[in-house]
Amino acid sequence: MIIAWLAIGGLVYLAVLHFVPGFAPPKVSSEGANELLLRADWSGGYDVAGSINGVPVKFMIDTGASTVSISQEMARQMGIQGCMGGVSSTANGNVPICMATAKTLVFGPFEAQNVRVAVLPRLEGRALLGMNVLSVLHITQSDGKMVIAAPGR
Repeated sequence: MIIAWLAIGGLVYLAVLHFVPGFAPPKVSSEGANELLLRADWSGGYDVAGSINGVPVKFMIDTGASTVSISQEMARQMGIQGCMGGVSSTANGNVPICMATAKTLVFGPFEAQNVRVAVLPRLEGRALLGMNVLSVLHITQSDGKMVIAAPGR
């Protein structure tokens, strides 16, 4: 009986991975170059230009963020709808968020499809490029330089 329930649970999980956009880790591909070299700014952070759903955006690389995060205004401009509400624990305490899916996210030579994004009402400035995208890439950092490369490089 337990094996039957485990099998049913496994099938439900696989169905969710297949049919619910953004639930599975995003598929990231690269055009031309397979790596991106970034230099730290004056504060030690790393920024990169990109786009979400074709709308230009400036990303801050945030290895402490579990999810790509954008403001409500950015979400509106990018046509991101269908948010599911919740609360997230951040460096600034608990904040209300809603989770949605972006069809495309591009930065440097990389493009990700069906990416989960957290929409934060009070996020100002740049979007945060979080680990739900970065974790499928290879990242090295030293001497004020960060290299983000396609897996297997």
